[in-house]
Amino acid sequence: MGKQQKPKGPGHWIFVAFITLRNGKRIFASSYGLKAFKIWVKD
Repeated sequence: MGKQQKPKGPGHWIFVAFITLRNGKRIFASSYGLKAFKIWVKD
């Protein structure tokens, strides 16, 4: 994974156990030794 950047503008963090790629494949955080992925969502 890349470097984390500070989020710009209003929004909030969400934590998800998996993410789904454009091709339909799911990536689980547990596969990377994490409990969840941290994602910035703009308001």
